[in-house]
Amino acid sequence: MNTMLAAVLSDYGQIPQPGQLPVPVAGAGQALLQIEAASIKQLDKLKAAGKHYTRYAQFPVAVGVDGVGRLPDGRRMYAMGVTGMLAQQALVQLDDCIPVPEELPAALAAVLPNALLGSDAALVCRGGFQAGEVVLINGATGVSGRMAVQAARLRGASRIIVTGRNAQSLDYLRELGADQCISLLDEPQRIIGQLLQIQQQTPINVVLDYLWGEPVQWLLAAFAKCCPQSVRLVTIGQMAGAEINLASGTLRSVPVSILGSGLGSINAQQLHQYNREHLTTMLARASRGELVAGYREFALRDVAEAWQTELEPGERAVVYAG
Repeated sequence: MNTMLAAVLSDYGQIPQPGQLPVPVAGAGQALLQIEAASIKQLDKLKAAGKHYTRYAQFPVAVGVDGVGRLPDGRRMYAMGVTGMLAQQALVQLDDCIPVPEELPAALAAVLPNALLGSDAALVCRGGFQAGEVVLINGATGVSGRMAVQAARLRGASRIIVTGRNAQSLDYLRELGADQCISLLDEPQRIIGQLLQIQQQTPINVVLDYLWGEPVQWLLAAFAKCCPQSVRLVTIGQMAGAEINLASGTLRSVPVSILGSGLGSINAQQLHQYNREHLTTMLARASRGELVAGYREFALRDVAEAWQTELEPGERAVVYAG
């Protein structure tokens, strides 16, 4: 039996370790992708902890949702894996493979698709964004939030407002294209006041929210006082809390729609269409230096270290399988 090196999870709640697993066998419509690089994402960690709504069928198993590699004919592709992508080889569906420019560094190619799914796809597929609209990115200092700023800029947002707690990261977001930054370290009433001023001067069309919890309640408090046009609030994460207090009258009295974005709310057909129509374009733009992302590189044999390393804000761990 042929074996390969992989990041092996023995049970929920454990740290994946380098180990040997059988090389998967391709079925109809599938191929073995020789992995170049795969990133470690919050989704990967939630799945490994048994805290995600998608579950592993059995253990031991290779972890890693997606990655970049080469098909047997040499073509360089990004794909979400049928089997774990933090491995030397992984099964992929050929119809789901997206070409990756040769000029794009493997690490960046591994980081971008998931970051774009959590930002650009949310903006397009769930937020219904149109060029010229005003976008607020709530909790923009992480990988996906930084990508959301860049995506909104490339798609023609007339104004981009961001919130966050890290002053240095907020300064960097200005370099990426943010027009206004709101510190979440301020007093709630001051934050609400800044949001009210924005609503009076350049009303918000779309909110991409990575925080939920109390910061969303501040947003809704501002919208309840001033909402001259409809707002689509798209929740993507819950870094500030899993629940909010929301009175029915708030949604009945102001034109605010609340939607979610993730695997499920963006269905398989929409995801396939986004990858074909938009992800390919974004990867090409990244190969020309129009999109950037932070990452730290590790070898596959060091996957346990990569899994546990404390990264800088806006950074993601990338594991090389070669």
